[in-house]
Amino acid sequence: MLYIGLMSGTSLDGIDAALVEIDQHGRTHLLANYYQAYQAPLQKNIFELSQASEIKLEDLASLDQQLGKLYAQCCLNLLEKYDYQAKDIKAIGCHGQTIRHKPRPNAFSMQIGDANLVAELTGITTVADFRRRDIAAGGEGAPLVPAFHQDVFLDYHNPRQILNLGGIANVTVLSQDPESTFGFDLGPANALSNEWVEQHWQINYDEGGIIARSGKILPTLLKKWLAIDYFKQAPPKSTGRELFNLQQMKQLTPEMDDCKKEDVLTTLVELTAISIGRGIEEWGYTDGELFLCGGGAHNIYLVERIQHHLLTVRIGRTDDLGIPVDMVEACAFAWLAYRTMNGMTGNLANTTGAKGPRVLGAIYPA
Repeated sequence: MLYIGLMSGTSLDGIDAALVEIDQHGRTHLLANYYQAYQAPLQKNIFELSQASEIKLEDLASLDQQLGKLYAQCCLNLLEKYDYQAKDIKAIGCHGQTIRHKPRPNAFSMQIGDANLVAELTGITTVADFRRRDIAAGGEGAPLVPAFHQDVFLDYHNPRQILNLGGIANVTVLSQDPESTFGFDLGPANALSNEWVEQHWQINYDEGGIIARSGKILPTLLKKWLAIDYFKQAPPKSTGRELFNLQQMKQLTPEMDDCKKEDVLTTLVELTAISIGRGIEEWGYTDGELFLCGGGAHNIYLVERIQHHLLTVRIGRTDDLGIPVDMVEACAFAWLAYRTMNGMTGNLANTTGAKGPRVLGAIYPA
């Protein structure tokens, strides 16, 4: 059966769409992909809404509908480009755009992008709202992708981990025993550095890490940032832009605005590399293979710094395992839609902290 997965993450850059086939043995095969960038005004509106202490219901509802229409159009563009029809697709798995995520205790997570509109405009059954059932079972609702990593990337011969470098960095520590596989959010990946680059250079990201490579690490800033309590917490744990945003960092280190902007960027990248290295050394494998995915996998300087802090780990990319780095999470939500449509569980309790495995998501019929 064919499924479409849609993912728009904390980097706020756009929508990744993956068309996948899940065969009779449950194996996932990526057939086609499509990327729909967010226009600058929409990107700005999402960011401001995600950071606002008070939200107008009219603004929330308007953005919810706008994103629902954009998700639907993204699916239709994918189908047209690769000559498929709506009737060929069993379901769409739509993660939605996260605008607020609060970990335990009193966890909640809100994603917007009206799935009713996606189903209506595409004529394809849509599965959405994946996180809240896990939260209802005592979990944090995130990260959810480790269950997919376990299904498609496990190696029975070598210790293997999958590191996603989106807005937030999260790692999956794979195990031959599915009950022992777990994952967690390590801290910021692209969220802080992208925000700093946009603020000071008016570009979306530092391509390849060229600007960051030109600066130097500022030990005083780095020491204060690494003292953030989140880094000391044990898994299961999850985080988001609610904690890791420039406003919060400037409250912690107001002197950063007086530093050379290239040096601050270099130090933000180092924060990511060190927090990843320390998190994996403490709770993951210090040998074997680490495969990267997400937009940060394209940042050559960041990858070099991660390798510097994990010298005994062999680093590769998920392209080597059959799925391009930018499409892993979109494929995961196609897979999660397949699980939901067939009454199968989609979470890993070790990862989210839920009381047990649950069937995730709400189904919006075509």
